[in-house]
Amino acid sequence: MVPVEIDRGLTYTGFREALEQVYAHVHPVGTEVIPVSGGVGRVPSEDVTARISNPSGDVSLKDGFAVKSADIAEASPGSPARLRIIGHSFAGSPFEGEVRHGSAVGICSGAPIPGGADAVVAIEFCAEAGIEARVSADAGPGRNILRAGEDLEAGSVIAGKGTVLLPGLLGLAAAGGRETIEVYRAPRVAMVAIGDEVVAPGGNLHPGQLYASNLVTTGAWLDAFRVPFTTAIVGDSRDAITSELAGCLPGVDVLVTSGGAWLSERDLIARVLGEMGWRKVFHHVRMGPGKGVIFGTLEGKPVFCLPGGPASNEMAFLQLALPGILRMAGLAGSPLPVISARLVKDVKSRHRDWTEFRDAMLSRDPDGRYLVTPYLQRSRLQAIARAHCLVCIPEGVDTLREGDDVPVQVLMPTFAGLSLARD
Repeated sequence: MVPVEIDRGLTYTGFREALEQVYAHVHPVGTEVIPVSGGVGRVPSEDVTARISNPSGDVSLKDGFAVKSADIAEASPGSPARLRIIGHSFAGSPFEGEVRHGSAVGICSGAPIPGGADAVVAIEFCAEAGIEARVSADAGPGRNILRAGEDLEAGSVIAGKGTVLLPGLLGLAAAGGRETIEVYRAPRVAMVAIGDEVVAPGGNLHPGQLYASNLVTTGAWLDAFRVPFTTAIVGDSRDAITSELAGCLPGVDVLVTSGGAWLSERDLIARVLGEMGWRKVFHHVRMGPGKGVIFGTLEGKPVFCLPGGPASNEMAFLQLALPGILRMAGLAGSPLPVISARLVKDVKSRHRDWTEFRDAMLSRDPDGRYLVTPYLQRSRLQAIARAHCLVCIPEGVDTLREGDDVPVQVLMPTFAGLSLARD
């Protein structure tokens, strides 16, 4: 894709090209071994395999009696089979003898199947009378028996390298004898807000100043993906910016700055990084909002310089910085879930040569299908706070039409569980 010259004579990089360049300049930052119980959301750096089979032997799926199926083949409520109870098998305390014709062993769910038995008849079809079990239903060979290794075989792959570990996979890993898992280490991020007007939340505001809400928003996204980070605020001073970046760089894997990335005499970050010897990869991207984003590397570490405006800051972070940071943690692809939703009104591009993102709201129609409505309030902060999703107008497209089914990026990880109006 060839960069194009547009306003102010600047060279803009296409959004897709910018994302590809981010991916080309980031890489996993190492691995660590963690307890299986702490692995949710992490990404294994190698295949996670089972060390043992589960179950280790045949076990019962029901409370009832372990029997020889031939003994109860003709059993019915009117003509129950009568079997002698010779013992019981419990989980952790198996029956040591053998089931022979005419006998039965009481058994609990999860208990080992006694030798000689080839079926379990459920307790609701049985009645006990002293040492006799009266069975009123048949149970063919294998009925209510979970065979050894049927849930999991030793050596089988539970989760492949690069798979996001979800609770069920971690439970399966524990069942397969895994106490620990090797995962990609989460990169450490330093976020630095730049500007004399920026104040830490809770501080005293002077006229013209504002609280560092961008740091809170982007930090919350990093928290959601369990990425550790630090924050700092520095004024519009070359020396202060240089000192802060130089001080935090040795202890982190990624730098993210907020503000000072545009063209005024007080937008200093590009100049400071140049003086520090960084390698700039791109500055200005054909995306809206977020066009002022800068990306490069300093001492081999990725640096994302985000615009200070809340909408531009959030979009540059979500579409370029966050995917790059999570790629360093082993996560491939977009961090935002994508679903299909039907547009309830046209969405027009402001510039067909750009990729645009619009805040939007999700709902459902009476048939349960997702509907998407552009968020129309003018407040940037309200849009960031209230939007459910983002609609992308790809480069080269003039209008997404009402009634079109379009992919949308979901901003709420638990959205699928929300109760959306169907009326």
